[in-house]
Amino acid sequence: MTMATYYRYDSHCHIFTLEFAIKEVKNMVHDILHGTYPWHDPSTDKALLASKEKWADFKELLRQLYELIHAAGSSEEANLNFLQNEEKKAFPDDTLRIIPLMMDIFYMFAYPMNKDEGLKGVVELQGSEIDPKEYQSAWDEILDDFKDYLKLQQSKKLLTSTDRSNGRIDIALKLIEQERSVKETLSLRRKVLSLSDTKSYYHTDGFCFHLNNLMNLVKTRTNELFPFIAVDPRRPGMVETITSGTFFTGVTHFYGVKLYPRMGYHPQCKPMDAVYKYCNENKLPIIFHCGKGGFPPSTKWKYSDFGNPINFEPVVKKYPNLKIDFAHMGSTDPTFEWADTIVRLVNENENVFSDLSCYTDADELLPMKKYWDNNPKLQTRLMFGTDFDVMYFTDRVTMQSYYNGFKSTFTSDDLKALMHDNPLRFFNFIP
Repeated sequence: MTMATYYRYDSHCHIFTLEFAIKEVKNMVHDILHGTYPWHDPSTDKALLASKEKWADFKELLRQLYELIHAAGSSEEANLNFLQNEEKKAFPDDTLRIIPLMMDIFYMFAYPMNKDEGLKGVVELQGSEIDPKEYQSAWDEILDDFKDYLKLQQSKKLLTSTDRSNGRIDIALKLIEQERSVKETLSLRRKVLSLSDTKSYYHTDGFCFHLNNLMNLVKTRTNELFPFIAVDPRRPGMVETITSGTFFTGVTHFYGVKLYPRMGYHPQCKPMDAVYKYCNENKLPIIFHCGKGGFPPSTKWKYSDFGNPINFEPVVKKYPNLKIDFAHMGSTDPTFEWADTIVRLVNENENVFSDLSCYTDADELLPMKKYWDNNPKLQTRLMFGTDFDVMYFTDRVTMQSYYNGFKSTFTSDDLKALMHDNPLRFFNFIP
């Protein structure tokens, strides 16, 4: 079946850049030294937190983010173009629209929010004056470690002349020097911190950098992308800003909410109910990370189980009109327990969807095809996604091989449902 009259949809992707990540980590280090980063024990002496042992977490974070963001030097627009061009190779007669999802990494080292817990006193944290030399020294230590790591990769000659990531290290090294000085950050953070009592959400440089770039694309590339705003209830003012509707109105706006409990908040923590209620009343869909793996890597990450779909079942029942995509279909779970739960929730409810993003190996798709064949309702609820550029972090996978995996597993009619019909059911805002 040809799809000349159809758009195809990548229902789950990310087009953020390494520049976003470096800016955000830089702000995290600032707030730690300032005393306004919400650690498990806010009273902990900052000198202890700023020790070399503690900075080791941030050194490792930059390494992981680099490996995660394969298109390190690209812009969001370049990533959009790349995705559209690669889809055109797989389906020459069709055009791609994407659903780019933001990610909020800022509070991944903050205190966790467990089930039924409310916010702790983040906004009440009393900051102290930062010594610019101390900040610069700490940031230099982290960046120098990152630089050494990149140069080590380069010296190992991991990048061949045919490697599509050739030159990525050089671009990353330039970004390191671009973000080396803390002077501008100190100036900008003073302005933000002086407005900490505003009703707006707490601004951090990386988060706002990516947000603004997405909104510029929404404006200039009309009806080509429909971004979702990332919500972490620990970001001061975020829940209030979501429920005010600010993010979802105007010429350029977001089209739904992305939740990543793996960062450290349980889906049933108290602040989130206001988000569910608002999205339910305003027909805003939610995409919820639901794979045992993800970022940070490893299925053994301390907050992995926050993403268990069973944690979201009370929300599904309480708000039957709230469309929820359990993203990744419970991937990287060899027991398929999470996938079984998602299929049950699909069959028992009208508002539950899922997607097959980040299925980088065709063999991983075979169990999903069995779920598809054996559950007619799932055939109206399951969507295609690439998880670009998260799925792209290893050179074992190309967009061509990714598409080929789906084309060899599913029929053309199946792909029409996965890439067009079912996204239209979920994304009811699409023109």
